[in-house]
Amino acid sequence: MNMKRLPLEGIRILDLSRQLPGPLATRLLADFGADVIKIEDTRNGDDFRSTTPKINGISARHLELNRNKRGLAIDLKSAEGKEIFLKLAAESDVVFEQFRPGVVKRLGIDYESVKQVNPKVIYCSLSGFGQDGPYRDLVAHDPNYLSLSGVLSLIGAKGGAPVMTGPQLADITAANMVTIGILLALRKLETTGVGEYLDISLFDSAFSLPVTALANYFGSGQAPSRGEERHNGKYPWGDIYRAKDGGYISVTAVESHFYKNLCHELGRDDWADLQYADDAKQEEIRAAMKEIFARHTRDEWFEKLKGKDVCVSPVLSIEEAVNSEQVRARGNIIEHNHPVAGPTRLLASPIRMQSGVPPIRMGAPLQGEHGAEILSGLGYSEGEIKQLSSKGVVLTPPAP
Repeated sequence: MNMKRLPLEGIRILDLSRQLPGPLATRLLADFGADVIKIEDTRNGDDFRSTTPKINGISARHLELNRNKRGLAIDLKSAEGKEIFLKLAAESDVVFEQFRPGVVKRLGIDYESVKQVNPKVIYCSLSGFGQDGPYRDLVAHDPNYLSLSGVLSLIGAKGGAPVMTGPQLADITAANMVTIGILLALRKLETTGVGEYLDISLFDSAFSLPVTALANYFGSGQAPSRGEERHNGKYPWGDIYRAKDGGYISVTAVESHFYKNLCHELGRDDWADLQYADDAKQEEIRAAMKEIFARHTRDEWFEKLKGKDVCVSPVLSIEEAVNSEQVRARGNIIEHNHPVAGPTRLLASPIRMQSGVPPIRMGAPLQGEHGAEILSGLGYSEGEIKQLSSKGVVLTPPAP
């Protein structure tokens, strides 16, 4: 069931972001009805347009991250491009940029400049380390933020080296923080009539992730490392085991009743009172669990234990997760027919509301696809739009 009216209808967001964190944040907002205008340069556009794999020439990442958005390509370094942007900003609720600190000031489209044409604007800046601080101008990617925030020190086996993550944790957390921040600022605007400036960084977002590790450090003065928290390998009931077929089983029987259920199902009721026994006993239990889990295949263990309240799960590959009964039942994947790419599969919004599921109203735009439409809405004539296009100020490609 699709929603009859989307919660963010009537909200316009100018999106100057690219690659992963910014476009993911604005896609979350676009899914629920915000009119997100994806603003790119008139040359190559968003870097993710060129990433592979591609479907009929359209990047799969672009399709995933930029659905439900309109596309505008303008040269912000030109006087005419800056004028177009400020006219749009005057009629928008949110401006969101993801440049390095100082870039929007040089372009003349920073918060103070936009505030002159729209005093109530919500202006959000997403950067690596924030608009101030000693690392403000340091270049970095996701693993660097995780390294400097302490997160990477917690990932990996006890006694081993830290390991790279799969998903980009800092990027995705920052996307969620941007989304939350914009929604909070919109609520403030609604209740007070006052706009807001948001300074969100990937480093701050990453630093907010190790909540339990930080709480433990603040409480005890001792900082945990890899495999030293109860959910990530300190105890044998919070670990990963190899099954008979080479697959893996994750065990996280933290609560005492889950732990006792696990002991019973493994035929070791004698362990029931040893959940927090000394280290030597824990390693003895861990060695025994390795031997026990090696007796059956991964899926045999899950079938045997999934209804026993023991917090045990198979470690699935991405392909297995996509085709799992849980994903099918929850409708986590949406079939979409893009006008150029054709039939594609996209992620459904993880936010489920009783009023319905947000639809895919439009596919990810071609670079500058809606330029003529957007400029016309600002009062530019057809002749003026053609002139701006001929000068390279805007791209106005034909609709697909």
